[in-house]
Amino acid sequence: MQIERDTRGAEVGPNQHEDADGYIGPMPAGSGPRSNPLGEFPTGPSVGERLPDVFALNSDGQNVDLHSDRNGQQAVLIFTRSVVW
Repeated sequence: MQIERDTRGAEVGPNQHEDADGYIGPMPAGSGPRSNPLGEFPTGPSVGERLPDVFALNSDGQNVDLHSDRNGQQAVLIFTRSVVW
């Protein structure tokens, strides 16, 4: 899936780029952490829907398998930014 990025904005000074929402940052809109998707895009499972397989490292550097390591207990995942699945 190809996601179209919002690149609207203008350079307002050296290393100062204003996006369509008026935020001014050091990078132009549509690059790096300022890559906001346009239009409809999948944001992940709905509340209560089973997540895909999730594997990550915990704070001790050990592998964690979200499904098998919970032993049937519920879990909450919090994303600090939108995720494109």
